[in-house]
Amino acid sequence: ATVVINSELPYGSGLGSSAALCVALTAALLASSISEKTRGNGWSSLDETNLELLNKWAFEGEKIIHGKPSGIDNTVSAYGGNMIKFCSGEITRLQSNMPLRMLITNTRVGRNTKALVSGVSQRAVRHPDAVKSVFNAVDSISKELAAIIQSKDETSVT
Repeated sequence: ATVVINSELPYGSGLGSSAALCVALTAALLASSISEKTRGNGWSSLDETNLELLNKWAFEGEKIIHGKPSGIDNTVSAYGGNMIKFCSGEITRLQSNMPLRMLITNTRVGRNTKALVSGVSQRAVRHPDAVKSVFNAVDSISKELAAIIQSKDETSVT
């Protein structure tokens, strides 16, 4: 099959547009391959098994585009409406007790995710202790934020 895509999604800007594209394309192919009865109201009504399949195939597309992606962007796009926690390759969907407002903007500053990921890997080889310290700090902040997000205490979240 040949797929032609026209999109106004900004690419190369760190907004996850390649993952959104991979999820949309995979969802269209998956939805066209399952029965009308199972399909329901489109890909948004896919059951957990089909959502996992959708996410796995979208991740394969991300690998083609980025080399060694984390899997975060395609998972967020595939499952939608959930925050996720990513730790040592394991992805856990988080449920927030209150909505979070975020502003995401396109700075129009291009970047090459594949090159950035490769650069981090190279730095980890050259400066393992420094990179480990940075990752430990990010891990600590992420764990605290996940706890706050899931907290029932609205003051903590605010």
